[in-house]
Amino acid sequence: MDYQKAAREVYEHIGGKENIVSAAHCATRLRLVIGDNAKCDKDAIENIDGAKGVFFASG
Repeated sequence: MDYQKAAREVYEHIGGKENIVSAAHCATRLRLVIGDNAKCDKDAIENIDGAKGVFFASG
């Protein structure tokens, strides 16, 4: 798997760095706090090689 390509694609489909509030990770997930969910292309992210899904938390 090309991790750099996957990272670039995620970055492009979440609205760029201006839309990232914070980032964290655990053993199996990358957790991003996004400023404006409307700028995210959930379908495109879910189709990125290596992405297992997208979850939006309320509040």
